[in-house]
Amino acid sequence: MSETNKLNKENSLYLRQHADNPVFWYPWCDEAFHDAKKFNKPIMLSIGYSACHWCHVMAHESFEDQDTADILNDSFINIKVDREERPDIDKIYQMSQSIITGKNGGWPLTIFMDHNKFPFFGGTYFPKEDKYGMLSFKKILARVLDFYINNKEEIKAQNINVLEVFNKLQERESKEDNINADTIDKLKTQLNSITDTINGGFGSAPKFPHFPSLSFSIANCSSDLDIKKIKYTLDRMCVSGINDPVDGGFFRYSVDDLWMIPHFEKMLYDNGPMMSVLCDSHAVFDDSFYLKKANEIFKWVNNFMTSEHGGFYSTIDADSEGEEGKYYVFSQKELKENFNEEDFKLINEYFTDSGKTNFEGSYHLHVYRKKELVFKKDINKFENIMNKLCELRKDKIMPGIDTKILLSWNCLYIKGLIKLYKISNNKNVLNVIDKSFEFIFKSMVTDKVIYSCFNGKPCFPGYLDDYALLVSSLIDYLSIQWSDRHYELSKRVCEDLITSFEDKKKGGYFFTSNNHEKLFYRPKSISDDSVPSGLVYATDALLQMGYLSGDQRFIDSADRSINYVRKSFGDNMTSNVSAINLLHNENIEREIIIVRCSEPSWNEIIKERAYYDKFILYINNDYKDLPDAIKSKKPQGDFSAYICQGMSCLKPITNLKDFITHLHV
Repeated sequence: MSETNKLNKENSLYLRQHADNPVFWYPWCDEAFHDAKKFNKPIMLSIGYSACHWCHVMAHESFEDQDTADILNDSFINIKVDREERPDIDKIYQMSQSIITGKNGGWPLTIFMDHNKFPFFGGTYFPKEDKYGMLSFKKILARVLDFYINNKEEIKAQNINVLEVFNKLQERESKEDNINADTIDKLKTQLNSITDTINGGFGSAPKFPHFPSLSFSIANCSSDLDIKKIKYTLDRMCVSGINDPVDGGFFRYSVDDLWMIPHFEKMLYDNGPMMSVLCDSHAVFDDSFYLKKANEIFKWVNNFMTSEHGGFYSTIDADSEGEEGKYYVFSQKELKENFNEEDFKLINEYFTDSGKTNFEGSYHLHVYRKKELVFKKDINKFENIMNKLCELRKDKIMPGIDTKILLSWNCLYIKGLIKLYKISNNKNVLNVIDKSFEFIFKSMVTDKVIYSCFNGKPCFPGYLDDYALLVSSLIDYLSIQWSDRHYELSKRVCEDLITSFEDKKKGGYFFTSNNHEKLFYRPKSISDDSVPSGLVYATDALLQMGYLSGDQRFIDSADRSINYVRKSFGDNMTSNVSAINLLHNENIEREIIIVRCSEPSWNEIIKERAYYDKFILYINNDYKDLPDAIKSKKPQGDFSAYICQGMSCLKPITNLKDFITHLHV
């Protein structure tokens, strides 16, 4: 490999994908900013990730083009960043481009900034030639360069303005003093206003599954109409184009309102929350179809996304052989040659619109609306067809898999697995959970550092999402079986959250720790993004660990964060669903149930695992070495259940049937 730039030795697959570009790329490093100052050049920062289709398009059109590269090399310092490795950089520059341009961000993100790291212009994908109502990338470069040379004072003023906007974002005050039934009704009203009653889902194309909103809607069904609406959305997503009926798993989003054609990349951080939503749906609506779809995600991750040591890979590319979706679609010739007349008729009847192709002359197979309800009832008769389609795919060239292992995304998936185990009692699921935690303990946790990323070796110190989701998944694990190891790491992570991430002045938790690189802004947000709010997860986990451990420091820190959240969620509730859920749950004082029992009682309780929404610790009577706060809940016979709210507990229930009655209430 010729060293045309500085990316060929980077761990990131995304950065290495650009190592042969004629553009002289730097990774994010001091050298790049030093050279920008030395040569008085603006910086072109390009942020993306390995599975990003439009990142590939812009790379092919512009970064592989020698003429464009000459302009970039002559007049700019060019930096490439993998947003999955450096979410801190991505967060502040996504927000910056929205402030500067008034437009939503996305990937690839293209930011122009000075050597002090302050942005003065930005955008996402820029085409090689004028099209889509956008100027060509070369014209953009010329205008940016002219602006940089001739408008130094305006750039300084804009930098000040961007900082002011950032600071105001942290100082906004909510009109809501407290979260009550009216607040919940207001959120339901806002979600109803953006619900697509014809096609299902929230908003219009591009249409994403919004997992906090889905979870909220499932938990807050108060009428038959509510149930009908949310089930319709769930059914549409489970049989339409964002679901892969062959390999299993869900694609990133739908490019159309109909959920017909997806953006074909698959992300671990989508499929973990989707598994949780499906398990919740099965438990609440008693519909085995949702459990089947959750198990299909489990199959897909096991087959394609699991390392030999138990960690889970981050993404599968949308493209293969330079074409988006090529691996996933089938030609009419493939289908006719490989299926008998009866099966081919079934495929046409259920998975196509009167035999019409739907994606660039091929078929992206999914169930058409007129057959959705029938398909759900008759789904088992399609098993042989799906198996054969799976075999046909094996002859195709697979899209690339980004094998980096991200702690926060792994923990999101583990949380889904724990729900799946609670619902199914499948020992294979428990084995996967145990193996994945073993990998985390050995590869991503040291005595001093918790790492966010593993790519053959640990890469970066963890961010808030990593710490918050790790402790949240560890606590979830304690609800399926007690483990000193998981409990002790939970306590340590909580201590780190307080010492390294907490905003001691205003409450809440910064996205970066005290030890991370200091950027021009330190993000702190309660809003749900592609991953639900890490600040909310951290608050909830600290509260739970405070009650479990009896450590008042954890509770006090969580209370300070709750006060911050209460003042900060603003008018747009749909962006802050996780925060509202947190405040609502805090108001109703969630139960923590500690069950001490002998083996026979244990087996009976296992059968009642459908009570997925209750936080229950099952601890065998024989277990002696427990933390003081739990040790005080002593066994009283073969079965005893302590029902606690906060630090207060009722007299134990000593009869299993009475306990089951309590769970039903």
